[in-house]
Amino acid sequence: MEENPNKSANYALLEERLKRLDQKSFDWSAWKKGTLLVLEKVFGKESLYVKELENTDYHYNSWSLRDTAGSEDPVKASVRELLNICLTDAEHSKETNQIPPKDAKPEQLNEIINQFLDHATLTDIEKIANSEVPAMAQEEQIQKIISEKIPKYQTALLAKILKQFIK
Repeated sequence: MEENPNKSANYALLEERLKRLDQKSFDWSAWKKGTLLVLEKVFGKESLYVKELENTDYHYNSWSLRDTAGSEDPVKASVRELLNICLTDAEHSKETNQIPPKDAKPEQLNEIINQFLDHATLTDIEKIANSEVPAMAQEEQIQKIISEKIPKYQTALLAKILKQFIK
């Protein structure tokens, strides 16, 4: 994998966990615990990635069976694929979070949002956005609030926001 000087710290942590799968002195239990901590930091405790790794167990212990099968250990192959998906997600999250909208007009955006959400709801959303919770978990919490507060007007809000930014 080519070194990218602009990659995020989260991306680097995930990449390091992936490399540890190939170490000679691989210890499944230690690797799993460390990787769960990284996934929780990056994606939140309730992430599907965390749940998937928590439910993965290492039962394919026979080295001779692996050697005769001539393929990679299926558990390692499975978690390698999971981490590759996590890397893609972390890289995509970084890109989408860093690209500012063209010609953003904050005052007009605030007007649009205030048409749909009251001050108390906006305060709750602001607290979530400024919390230490991972970005993915923040988005899920905000989506839940929007679904509860304006279930019939979600697409109208999005349409107005997009129209404003695309102009």
